[in-house]
Amino acid sequence: MKLPPIASLGLAFALGLSFNLSQAQPVTGQPAVQSWSSDPRVQSRSYVFTNTGESLPYAVFVSTKVAKDKPAPLVVALRGFGGNPGSFMWGPALNLAEAGGYIMVAPLGYTSGGNFGNPPVNMAAFGRRGASTNAPGLASGTNQPPHTPDGGADKTSAYSEQDVMNVLAMVRKEFNIDDHRIYLMGHSQGGAGALHIADKYPSIWAGVAGLSPGAPGYQLDANARFKEVAVLIMAGDKDGFIGSVQRLDERMKSLNIAHEYQELPGLDHGSIVTGGMTNVFQFFGQHTKP
Repeated sequence: MKLPPIASLGLAFALGLSFNLSQAQPVTGQPAVQSWSSDPRVQSRSYVFTNTGESLPYAVFVSTKVAKDKPAPLVVALRGFGGNPGSFMWGPALNLAEAGGYIMVAPLGYTSGGNFGNPPVNMAAFGRRGASTNAPGLASGTNQPPHTPDGGADKTSAYSEQDVMNVLAMVRKEFNIDDHRIYLMGHSQGGAGALHIADKYPSIWAGVAGLSPGAPGYQLDANARFKEVAVLIMAGDKDGFIGSVQRLDERMKSLNIAHEYQELPGLDHGSIVTGGMTNVFQFFGQHTKP
């Protein structure tokens, strides 16, 4: 099976961009522009993002075990840099969601490079523990988040976060969702985004999983609000950017932020998306919000 586009490079993102989500209300019923998965079980959809009038895509998977009269658990999946709503919508993630009776939804994040509410920081934050960075430098104008027509990567990032929350609201309205079992996962840029969104809206999530997340750990402080959320941080031991993830783990330990950290043998920055899924769904299955 041909893999869908996923991020091949990790970008580092800091936590903490606020935006008033009430400024845009999603309008459903728009046809999807293209299919985001070759699996016929995945629904490719779109809605109107009223701040800009654009049609934004998202993808939905519903396990055959989901029943209208029984609340179902929900997983929100955030793509890595350059990815799309199909990045998680295939293979292991779908099979595990089917087996566990989950609904899974994947927003775009406004653009394929939207930061999910995080501002960018320098790539020099990456590197293996005890070694100089092996990540390329981020040259001016290269791999930067795209700008909105009326200006600024920061606004694009705010729209990216808002897109996630809009799609979440639509799915909670459409389906009978178990409010005690709503989970968030993301890869690379989406992993950092998942941490930011869990920190900003901690009352929603029963658990959050960051797969080789862009490393905002050095900017965390003791006031991090996702302390009440079950957190899994994961990386492959062949990931060229594992140093940033290790520093995130160390920073969270120093701040007494409870979390689980896993390094999976033989996996790199891309293959963690498939190779880590069993661990992610096992982790979610162990945590329910009171």
